[in-house]
Amino acid sequence: MTDKSKSSLYFERAAVGFLLYSATGVTVFARSSMTWENLLMPVLLAGLAAFITLRYRLTISRRFTLLIGGFLALFIAQTFVFGSIHPKYLLLYPLNFWVAYCFVKAMQERVLIHLEYLITRFAAISLAIWSANILTGGAVQQALHGFSVGQPYASIVDSYILVQSFINEHVESFLPRNSGFAWEPGAFAVLCCLGLMANFYRTGFALKRNPAAWVLLAALVSSQSTTGFSILMILIVFKLWHDIPGAARLVLFPAAAAAVVVGLISLPFMQSKIEELWAQNLNDLAYSASQDWNVAEPLAAQRFLSFQLDFSDYLRYPMTGYGGEDDAMLVRQDALNIVSISGIGKIFARFGTFGFAFFAWATVTSSRSLSRKFGAGSPVMLTLYIFMVSVSYSLIEHPVFLALWCFAFFGGEAEARSERPKMVAVS
Repeated sequence: MTDKSKSSLYFERAAVGFLLYSATGVTVFARSSMTWENLLMPVLLAGLAAFITLRYRLTISRRFTLLIGGFLALFIAQTFVFGSIHPKYLLLYPLNFWVAYCFVKAMQERVLIHLEYLITRFAAISLAIWSANILTGGAVQQALHGFSVGQPYASIVDSYILVQSFINEHVESFLPRNSGFAWEPGAFAVLCCLGLMANFYRTGFALKRNPAAWVLLAALVSSQSTTGFSILMILIVFKLWHDIPGAARLVLFPAAAAAVVVGLISLPFMQSKIEELWAQNLNDLAYSASQDWNVAEPLAAQRFLSFQLDFSDYLRYPMTGYGGEDDAMLVRQDALNIVSISGIGKIFARFGTFGFAFFAWATVTSSRSLSRKFGAGSPVMLTLYIFMVSVSYSLIEHPVFLALWCFAFFGGEAEARSERPKMVAVS
């Protein structure tokens, strides 16, 4: 590898690493990529995107121009509907789309290769720290109690040291759940699944002589996340389909896939979480949110109830959505400090039918594009991954995930104009 290639490799890994850090959401600074609570984060992301634009001599594509034009048209329609302008909303989404566009346009599928490389390394470090904490009876967490590199965004975070966060979570489990380098175990599992999906794209679902896949699987298991295990079920089913030859799929695949699904759902923590999700009641949550001890601390509705709340908002404004008019949400009008965690629900509620139609189209198209790029995997693997993430989290609005579901739309299909060396991460 030449010095120029090494320089490009290190720069791209560092740039993708900062983008990944902004998606971890542990600290106020990291989460400000979406909240803008600390304006330094969006400024740094914008500066990084500008530097990438100059370094790779990028130009704005016609598709990206149409995307921003479509957003502006929707913004104007929302402004007429609600009679108000929201500057933060007007700037936030185009900026995040632009950041994602620059990464995809410049690096193409290498964005996924770098993400896999970084997530695997961080997951390995996290596994070592998590194991040490268990073996020492929680001594590691006790020693770090209250210490954090940056201000934690959520009160659940007990300590944070960049490569590992410890949380105060009171759940019944055989072992403490590993939250890795994210703000909670479910988010860590989603990122591990992202690394595993990228690994499967790159290796064609190989597990032999593939230590990166085993590290990511171990980290995913340590999270004990229902979302993570649900995505894992999908990935295992894809691998079974890939490994079972020809006509044998007709007989063996349905039975094997059913066994995988039943086996994972039967895990104790999966059963208890599913029961908890179905049991959450809006009236009970509203009562808790109205009490004095919860007024200052927003309560998060679980994923199914979150979607129900968001879809109710969507039905009130089905064409345009409520955009930046957050006070139009039903929970705000009822003066309830309840937040929704549903990504797909937010797409419906905030952007209406037009926004959801674009999201669905771009995701399906990018899923097919990535499958062709790598010549492996499945044309629907990314689609199902994004759908599963969007059920549980609003992460799909972050530039890391925009780069995935807008991959083809941002130019992932096209050859780059400038000279960019091919690089494959050593896993």
